[in-house]
Amino acid sequence: MVSAGRDAFASVSTIHTRAAAPSGRAAAPHVRTVGDATATFHFVGQVEGMAYPSLSPAQQETFMAEFCREAASILQWSRQENWPSPPVDLQVFVSDEYKISQSLVPASIGKRGRMEFPAWKAIASEAAVAHELVHVYFPNGNRLLAEGLAIYLQDKIGGSPVFPNFGTPLHAMVRELAREMVPEFVGGKAETLERIRIGELDKIATPSPLRLRVGRYLYENTPSGQAHVYPIAGSFVQFLIETYGVDRFRVLFERTPLVVFERNVGSPERWIDVYGLSLSDLERQWRVMIAGGLS
Repeated sequence: MVSAGRDAFASVSTIHTRAAAPSGRAAAPHVRTVGDATATFHFVGQVEGMAYPSLSPAQQETFMAEFCREAASILQWSRQENWPSPPVDLQVFVSDEYKISQSLVPASIGKRGRMEFPAWKAIASEAAVAHELVHVYFPNGNRLLAEGLAIYLQDKIGGSPVFPNFGTPLHAMVRELAREMVPEFVGGKAETLERIRIGELDKIATPSPLRLRVGRYLYENTPSGQAHVYPIAGSFVQFLIETYGVDRFRVLFERTPLVVFERNVGSPERWIDVYGLSLSDLERQWRVMIAGGLS
């Protein structure tokens, strides 16, 4: 984990917290400053049809503090890498009703800044806050690039080990998963990984979920499917950034901006324009790296 730095954390502070509402009534939201914008937290829930906060007051404070630290880290990274994003006011909902965390799909339908987290993940410090903040600050129309960057930054500068790799280095996790997805890979030969086709992921536009067929098995939008596909996306983006640099990756990323109610995966030629190599060539390099055991 990379420290957010004192200057970054200073920009994320409390501006006001309203008193908790009486039992049985919806609790008032809490507001924090996040960079040049605000984050409004809603700890919503119901029990037997009655409004009932999803987290206790102490848990709410812990989650908001963790959230602000994650935001400071992402904002500092964006400044360091000259990857600016306009200020976005955040509406953060934490509830037992949510099964997954999300912010990219809301952004794709014109609700950029809406973030949803399952209450149990917030309580257990397993909410992928940095991941979802990346989707808010740097949304993308290509789902491979959108998820890949979010997974990479969550792994590099996120505060907690969370889904999909829970602290395991992404390349090492892909190597482990590859032995399950491609049994022939046991010998560690790069050519046996050709059934894991990054090119198929590059055809998926936001908001469609990432899914990948490997042989006769389809890894789709289920917890198990995401647990296999998301590390691949994160590992490939890590390879691009750490091999060819973040500046070149940003150029590629900017070729497929997220446009509300549109789908934009980008032209296959953009890979050659940016890297001087086709996606197939880059895939091949990535497979050699994975097979070679590089972390």
